[in-house]
Amino acid sequence: MMDLYFEIKYLELKWYNQDILTKVTESLVPLSVEYNERLGIHQVETTIYPKVEGVKRGVLAVRFLNQTSDKPYVELPNGEKKYLSSIKDPETGLEWWFLKEHWVEDLNHWSSIAPNIAGMVRLVLQGKICKVLINGSDFTHEQLERYLKVFKNDLWELILDESSVVQGKAKGGQIEGVGEEAIKCIESLVAHAHKVLINPKVELREIQSLKPRKEVRPVNRTFMEISTKANQKYLTSRATESSYNVPENRYVLFALERCYRIIKQIVILAGNKMERFKLQADKLRAQHDALKDHSKVDRDLVVADLRRIGQRGKKEYWQSHIDTLVAHYKIPLSDEPLSEKLRIKIEGATHRGDGFFFQIWSNDRYKKPVDRYYVLALGGEFEGLLKVIETGMELEFDCEYHTNRHEKFVNLHFDDIHSVTFINSKKMEYAVTLYEKEIDIGIELSERNWIRKLTDKELREQEKEKSALRNRIAYYEYHQMLSIQVYEKSEPKLRVLKTIINQLKDTGVKPSSIFPNSMTFVQNPNYQAIHNNYKNLLKAMNLQDENLLISLEKIEEIGLVNMPLLYERWSLIQIIMVLKNVFRFVPQDDWKYSVINAIKSNSSDISINLVNENGKRNITLWYEKRLPNKKKPDFTLDLTWFEEDDLNNSRVHHKKFIMDSKFYDKATFGRDGGLIAKINELYEDKNYSEDGQNPVFLIHPCNNVIDKRVTAQDWGKYSYLGEVDYQGNGEYYAHERGAIYLNPIDDRLYSDELQRLLGMFLQYKLDSDMYRYGSDKTLAVPMCIRCGSNNLVKIEKNTFWYDKDNVKRSKTQQSVWMTCSECEQMQVYNHCSSRNHQSRIIKNGLYWSYHSARAIEMFNIKCPECGSWGGW
Repeated sequence: MMDLYFEIKYLELKWYNQDILTKVTESLVPLSVEYNERLGIHQVETTIYPKVEGVKRGVLAVRFLNQTSDKPYVELPNGEKKYLSSIKDPETGLEWWFLKEHWVEDLNHWSSIAPNIAGMVRLVLQGKICKVLINGSDFTHEQLERYLKVFKNDLWELILDESSVVQGKAKGGQIEGVGEEAIKCIESLVAHAHKVLINPKVELREIQSLKPRKEVRPVNRTFMEISTKANQKYLTSRATESSYNVPENRYVLFALERCYRIIKQIVILAGNKMERFKLQADKLRAQHDALKDHSKVDRDLVVADLRRIGQRGKKEYWQSHIDTLVAHYKIPLSDEPLSEKLRIKIEGATHRGDGFFFQIWSNDRYKKPVDRYYVLALGGEFEGLLKVIETGMELEFDCEYHTNRHEKFVNLHFDDIHSVTFINSKKMEYAVTLYEKEIDIGIELSERNWIRKLTDKELREQEKEKSALRNRIAYYEYHQMLSIQVYEKSEPKLRVLKTIINQLKDTGVKPSSIFPNSMTFVQNPNYQAIHNNYKNLLKAMNLQDENLLISLEKIEEIGLVNMPLLYERWSLIQIIMVLKNVFRFVPQDDWKYSVINAIKSNSSDISINLVNENGKRNITLWYEKRLPNKKKPDFTLDLTWFEEDDLNNSRVHHKKFIMDSKFYDKATFGRDGGLIAKINELYEDKNYSEDGQNPVFLIHPCNNVIDKRVTAQDWGKYSYLGEVDYQGNGEYYAHERGAIYLNPIDDRLYSDELQRLLGMFLQYKLDSDMYRYGSDKTLAVPMCIRCGSNNLVKIEKNTFWYDKDNVKRSKTQQSVWMTCSECEQMQVYNHCSSRNHQSRIIKNGLYWSYHSARAIEMFNIKCPECGSWGGW
């Protein structure tokens, strides 16, 4: 790993003229620089905003961290060089290099690279190449301003809001993050500040002023004036004036200004929650009212499903599928044809899972010995065929083999294989039958304008969904009411306090943080009360540490620079808020300092520990943790969990989950080959998955990056969770990779997509996806994806059900039905109907399920491993 010898920042430059620089303002932290060992170059990404007019666009500048005499330059595509110019910060003396293109007289600044054109710039720094990728963004100025405001407000909310579902009503009686103690402090503070303003401490100071001759109290200057100017009506005299700028008042003003900033954030926090809870309640009410006795079917998704089913009814599809798997599992194939043509039909897997029972083709039919079984024994270099061959397949092998005869079976072992040819399978036959059936359904739906009547079973499931929605509507309405209470108690006090501060300033008082050694704070109850309420407010809001408050105030000064980095930091805030507020994890130790450090510095390997004792899950959330392969994804979640029945927590399990944020618009994704190409780059090329061990997901703010919707749920418009084969080629990611939409200015979804993704990790991906021990339930403590509760109750289900043809069918006994005792959300554990893998499937109702639903049957979930459905 090469040591970094330079940094790149955005600078805002103010010029007196084109030669004299008056001020340099640096972005808070440098751009992130990665070293590509394969190419031997440094790489940097940044973003421009073509739709933004009137923004003070910074210039990209380089500063060397070592002593150098080399002049950096831009290498043009034709080989020419454009040298960078040196400037010195008038205040710090730091030397920066940037490209002067031309002087813009009207704007009084130099135009430069980066703020103007999307593309790529090659910088040569001390003989080494640094490739700067400049992405575009379709955010407008107003959207960026709102985005910045949301970032700051969410940070204050995260730091100030000590209430959570876990804590309930905390010390002092928490009301939406603000305790009764804090409200009382605010009321008392404003009342005593008003009394101080009425009767402030004043100091008489001697001055000299002109007075009528008869009122003069002489000073030395008076006698000089009498001797030099006869008959003067006014002479210099001793006088006094009242001064309010005394240490006691200066400290009071400081305390009131500091309290004003805190109370302002309390008002903003309450206002934001008030609005957010209202939006949530309105959104859920709309979801509730939209659930009818019929559903509108998406024609395009039905056609896409038909196309998939149709492909699976063709031999070409299955042959391609087998060839892909043979290559993937690196099964050795001979270059030359071999001596035997072995055609077999697979009957089932052996109990040990090390081979298959089969019949052999002979005299135009499949046969097996009367008193024995044929067993295809797969081991050694051909063990990978266990992942290729499926029950019901008919295959022909160009091969060489030998057999071992036993009393009850005959083992067949491959010596060499030239090719594997697909002939037929039960799945292909089923696909042909299903295709014809689905065509009929499609024709019927088309005649009904794609409106489908729900079955009785679906109506029952829908009613459970409605019940959970009504529960959450009541929940959000209640918390909206609490937020209104906080707002109504604090907002008027904020306005009064602002007036008091302005009036104090009008008397000439200047703020000072130095607490005076004065008896005033002992003898005057109003001064004493202001000091005490200031300290109590800091304590009530957990801001006793001055450094924490100062850091928050410094972050308030962030402007519209380096928005991709700001998006990373905002994403970090959202991850913590979802884990804390929804999934009930409690941050440990000095977590607030870690958050502040991650936001205001360019440090890496920053960790925050979170614990959910009831859920028996502990998370270490890392920001820019360096993986063993030296790559640094933005966010790494190291999860430690214990089994539900492990009373002593002796059987520890570990799982890692990777997320990386990209502040891209659609054009930038397109430049990199599209969303799936970018996902695969992170998973495979950068190997964030560490050779397939870790799920890897991308976070982005682009609401139109999904060109081809593949999932029937609403979230399928914006996100892809690896729930189906996106490209329709049979390559299923099984929730191992994907991308979610997370946009700070989208009130409709806000953090729902992130909640669904983290819920999938905490509920589904932490455990093996295979069912075991006769139960589909995970070994982990159940966790509600809607509210985060671990208090789920098992529902005793019927042992049978009736299909749509009113045929009585047995229910699988492995499935487990549960309901959340707090929000009434249903949670169903089941497994795929495929005999080849039987992967676990977890159903969380219509809205929160992360598996894909069928377009025709919204309550029927597809297996993320193979796309099959019908196991419900």
